[in-house]
Amino acid sequence: MYSQEQLLPWVEAVRQDIPDVDFSDAHTHLGLHDSAGLQATSDELLDALGQVDSRALVFPLKEPGGYREANDRMLALSADNPDRLRALCRLDPADDPLAEAERCLDDGAVGLKLHPRGEGFEISDLRLNDVFALANDRRLPVMIHAGVGDPGVGPDTIARAQHHPNARLIMAHCGVGAFDRVLPHVHDLPNLFFDTSWWNPGDLWGLLRLVPPSQILYASDVPFASPAEGIVLTGRMAVQAGLDADQLRSVMGGQLDRLIDHKEPLDVGPAPDQTDVLPPDLERLYVTLCTVVEPMLRGEPPGQGFDLAKTCTEAPVGPNAHVMEAVRRLLEDAEGREEPDPLRPLRTPGFDLVLAAAAVARTPRAALPTHTALQV
Repeated sequence: MYSQEQLLPWVEAVRQDIPDVDFSDAHTHLGLHDSAGLQATSDELLDALGQVDSRALVFPLKEPGGYREANDRMLALSADNPDRLRALCRLDPADDPLAEAERCLDDGAVGLKLHPRGEGFEISDLRLNDVFALANDRRLPVMIHAGVGDPGVGPDTIARAQHHPNARLIMAHCGVGAFDRVLPHVHDLPNLFFDTSWWNPGDLWGLLRLVPPSQILYASDVPFASPAEGIVLTGRMAVQAGLDADQLRSVMGGQLDRLIDHKEPLDVGPAPDQTDVLPPDLERLYVTLCTVVEPMLRGEPPGQGFDLAKTCTEAPVGPNAHVMEAVRRLLEDAEGREEPDPLRPLRTPGFDLVLAAAAVARTPRAALPTHTALQV
């Protein structure tokens, strides 16, 4: 899946920084009909999760024909792979959502998935009242799409969290679509969570610095990213943010496991008050690489920023030279990626290696791989 194999040493470096971590991914999809043009099969997902030794929540991508059969596939897959996957039931308010939720929960689902943009509804939709009441009664996690273009999802989710304090509402994608509207309420709503299934390191940094670690859940967003990419981005940014070992283990899987088991969330304390200032040479490199990743996510060439970043790292000097050398090797690997993934051709090959390079430039506190190619 994408450049996952090249990122496996970086996953092991995250393990070095987080003793006894058990990865649990809050956000993976499967399906072959989503209009976004990025797809994934069950074999691909299981193989990718196995490579990084991670568990995951799984739910359907958009299905134009409805979700009953797609939910059944997720349930069967999780039943066949109970040590790797647990299923969420995706609901459409126009298609008897309470009955579908109850059916899937009886068959082994551990929570629910709502995608307001995908099905054209609002979280305040009255047809979901009984669904949220069910989630409250059973202490269910409810994954809510909260990406770009839907600011109203924030206030509506806050209202649902206030009225259903035992439901565990998860705003996907760092809540980027409505983060500023939600942030003032975060500390008063311990049943509100954010997953990290988003590409921009700046948004992850804001999340990790402004939201209690107890309310942050690692997520990859397969097939929009790989598990390895997600682990590297979230893990390294959390280490750089100064989270302690208990907080890191909570973010990378511990808290999600509690939500899946319908237990009380564990409070692991506040985010650190202060963090290190990023050195200017690394900040320049990091910002440049972020401008490179964005067009690659749309399938476009990386542009001149890629050449500028390479020039930055060709002959590094000073205390951050080892970090720049690691970035350079990732960029060299990205240049070697030429063939797009057959089911995910809309991503420019190597985009995830460039994103990892940006994350490495942003996180000098985090460990580098121990293999000899990156020793200094």
